[in-house]
Amino acid sequence: MQLYECTTVLMKKLMPVIIIFSLLACATTPSKIEEILPTHQSTTESINELLSRAALLSGNQAFLLQLQALSELIENGLYERASNEANSITDSDSFEIKSRLHLLLLKAQIAKARGEKDLALSFLTDPLISTIDADTKVGREILQLRGRMYLTQNQPESAIFDFAEISGSWPEEVETPLYEDFWSSLQQIEATRLSRIAQDSSSYELRGWIELARTFEVEETSMSRQLDAIAQWRRTWVRHSAITRPPAALRNLQDAWERRPQQIALILPILEPAGNAIYEGFLSAYYQELIVSKEVPSISIYDSSGLSDVWEIYDQAVAQGADLIIGPLNKNLVSQLQEREALPINTLALNYADSPKTDKNFFQFGLAPEDEVLEIMELAWSRGHRNAAVLMPENQDYRELQEFFEKSWRQRGGNIVSQVNFYGDSNYASVVKELMAIDTSEARAEKLLSILPRRNMEFTPRRRNDIDFIFLVANPNEGRQIKPTLAFYFAQNIPVYSIPSIYEGLDNSTENRDLDGIIFADAPWILESSDELNKSINENLRQASGTLRRLRAMGIDSFRLYPRLTQFLDNNSTVIQGVTGELSITDNQKIRRNLEVAQIVDGIATQIE
Repeated sequence: MQLYECTTVLMKKLMPVIIIFSLLACATTPSKIEEILPTHQSTTESINELLSRAALLSGNQAFLLQLQALSELIENGLYERASNEANSITDSDSFEIKSRLHLLLLKAQIAKARGEKDLALSFLTDPLISTIDADTKVGREILQLRGRMYLTQNQPESAIFDFAEISGSWPEEVETPLYEDFWSSLQQIEATRLSRIAQDSSSYELRGWIELARTFEVEETSMSRQLDAIAQWRRTWVRHSAITRPPAALRNLQDAWERRPQQIALILPILEPAGNAIYEGFLSAYYQELIVSKEVPSISIYDSSGLSDVWEIYDQAVAQGADLIIGPLNKNLVSQLQEREALPINTLALNYADSPKTDKNFFQFGLAPEDEVLEIMELAWSRGHRNAAVLMPENQDYRELQEFFEKSWRQRGGNIVSQVNFYGDSNYASVVKELMAIDTSEARAEKLLSILPRRNMEFTPRRRNDIDFIFLVANPNEGRQIKPTLAFYFAQNIPVYSIPSIYEGLDNSTENRDLDGIIFADAPWILESSDELNKSINENLRQASGTLRRLRAMGIDSFRLYPRLTQFLDNNSTVIQGVTGELSITDNQKIRRNLEVAQIVDGIATQIE
């Protein structure tokens, strides 16, 4: 009893000390307590536990746990392990359809993440996929992923059918790239093909999307008409998903219209043929727009004919209130625009400066022959041609273009196997013989004839056989002499490609028969004369051909670009259909053209794919 009392008294005395030491321990070693008593498991441990539990079960229960583990592996980017685990999962017809579809989705996601596009698409086209319900979460995700995979495989037509199944039922509260993908796939399908799809479809969603895309493209030449047409579309398709979730291109269109320039200064050498042709095209487009809408900018004209310094006229335009300058045209004047650190307002130069310096207010647009060469190179390469023969005029301007072609072709992996230059009054027979190495064949024959008796020899000259195609740069008169000469010297079966200079832009089947077979790239304005404005200009202005017609087209596009520059600048527009070609913008804010391709058939320029 005494011992107990003594112990009790001792404990009472020691209790404050014990408490103090306990508090000190808690204050100095919290991390050790956390290590000893973890509050949660790591991701890997969680996945391991799911798989361990699955191993103790069988059938559908085990299957569901494996799917859960697979989902967590994907969420955490552990694709290699996810692939191994997915391969070990055994599917069964006895399992729920929804779960089996989920497995296919997960396998496709893994394959996509690992860059195995064909494998991912094989999972998404499994026969079981035909049972999906597009109104379910897994159904929507499968169709969305499959549509996106079709896009990566350059199959936009297949993509739009998948997107159309789910675009009308996608929950509004769930963020998704679906509608942007849908719009992107529609832009990649040719307009007449889209019309046929719409005619054959009973889907309200698909037909509405196609009609919206068609409306957007048909009225692309006028932003005000585009907006009016879209407003009309909304009144017609009141239950369509694009009403509440329009693609960014439509949202940005209204913003660009509200920010469009109100005063344009046009700086051109009006007294020079090139400047005057652009001026005619610009004003033709302006008055066409004025008929449609009164909301056009005011235009001030500044004649730069003979000017050697651009700044006086440029600063005058700015001081008088211009918020966009279009011009100048002269290359030297355009280069002067880059002397300042930054231009005060947006400026669309109608030529290209020598300096690569960029300025967010400085855009450059012109009929660059490099665009034409790139178009032809793309076509020749796509047709399997690798060995090129080059035939060009001999002067400095063409020499630079020739260097561009040869360098670009070699960088692509092609070969230049023959190259000859000619003058305007050349003996084209000797030029072609040199190009095709027939002169070498003749020289060999002469050498043999000097040794052997002539009565014992018959000679037929042979051309070189390593040429896949001939890249010809010439004007129409030169081309009409060169093309028949090529045929005479056994090259009639070698494809000949050229740029717009080969065609004067007028239907003249009698003279142009000598150009038959030549494939060339040119502006839609030249090849599609049914355009309403094209007809009007031909009827009301003096007849023009060749370069002047193309410059008129450039004037039209320079006006139609005026409200679009902000779209380009904000990356809200990537491609605009112009009369000089399909217009896009490069990183240094140069407007690049993709042209149409045609072939001379019976003396007529005939468009080809």
